Amino acid sequence: MATTLTDLHPDIIHTHILPRLDGPSLSATATASSSLKSLCSDDTLWFPISQSTFPSTTHPQVNSVISTFPSGHRSFFLDSFPTITTDLTHRKPRRSWSHTKYDRPSCNLHPSSHSSPSQLISTVDIFYQNDVIFSKPIFTDITSHFLSSGFLTELSEDNPTRTRLDPTRIQNDPTRVRPGTETGSDPFRITRPIDLTVDEIAGADPATLRHLKESVKLNWIIIDPTRKRACNLSSIKAVSARQDWATNESIIRYTTVIPGCDPDEIVRCRIQVVLGVGEKGVGLYVKEVVMKVQDMDGVCVNGVEFLKIVEGVMMEVNGVRRKVGDDEERLRCCRVFKELKREKKEWEKMKEEKKEMVIWFNYVAVFVSFCFCVYFLLLLLKNCKT
Repeated sequence: MATTLTDLHPDIIHTHILPRLDGPSLSATATASSSLKSLCSDDTLWFPISQSTFPSTTHPQVNSVISTFPSGHRSFFLDSFPTITTDLTHRKPRRSWSHTKYDRPSCNLHPSSHSSPSQLISTVDIFYQNDVIFSKPIFTDITSHFLSSGFLTELSEDNPTRTRLDPTRIQNDPTRVRPGTETGSDPFRITRPIDLTVDEIAGADPATLRHLKESVKLNWIIIDPTRKRACNLSSIKAVSARQDWATNESIIRYTTVIPGCDPDEIVRCRIQVVLGVGEKGVGLYVKEVVMKVQDMDGVCVNGVEFLKIVEGVMMEVNGVRRKVGDDEERLRCCRVFKELKREKKEWEKMKEEKKEMVIWFNYVAVFVSFCFCVYFLLLLLKNCKT
């Protein structure tokens, strides 16, 4: 006689079967029946899954905030594990091109919001294949300076947690200390080298860059302690990898396209991981991680805009959806953003050309008017003499 899963005692399922499942499998199992849904809702199952998937959540403060979510670590995992995609089918971003920074629609937080958060928590986890090579929680206080300045978050060896309010990037500081050699380091920060050997002078070759693009995955999760929601702003899989020949660094980029403050506007969240080369080319290590949210002009959004954008992503408004493993949709959004950025540059160029043409016609009109005035003045003088 065949035995189904539901024929087993609930304690056997809960103790011996469900703990062996990963997050997506456990989530799928919960949809099979009401009894399995109840068993899969136990937070003791989701706690180790969340901490193994996102090691930076082991920080006591982060774990404490996650425990306040409606379903604890289960809610956090379901918010954070899927990638963010944006439906661009019915969006008309060209409408926002005529807006300058002075006449854009005001960017206020959603009216249904409980209140503006006093702090945002970011958890950054980078994996090489199945091994974590970098993990760090970031705590960002929401101050008046944060709200009014350009938003950019940077993690580097000498200053592992820094939210800079200046869109100008600073890198290649010779005073920086290599990970693992600093004194008094954060016990909740993980830094491990990638076991690869590259040319000490030339750096990674094209084959190594392709391997890094496929093997290095990143999660950058924003946690709102006030709304008890989270979202993953990283594309998880890299969209590009290149070698900076001037600095001998490998640069890996992760990109997510999301709605801006204007319903028709789209912005790009770009996370850049800089890998340095170890001594004699042995080992690659995470030298810097930078996250920016930029509009189509390449300008970083300010703190107020960032909070509004993140709020919309968490609430899945304006075409935002959480999807697991939808790489094609993610890449399509990146291609659309690049194409719209190119079209906007052409539109701005045509606009400038029209302005120049109008100015040129005005000059011609003034010159012709001046010539007519001189001509009639000469005629008048001639008539007066006669």
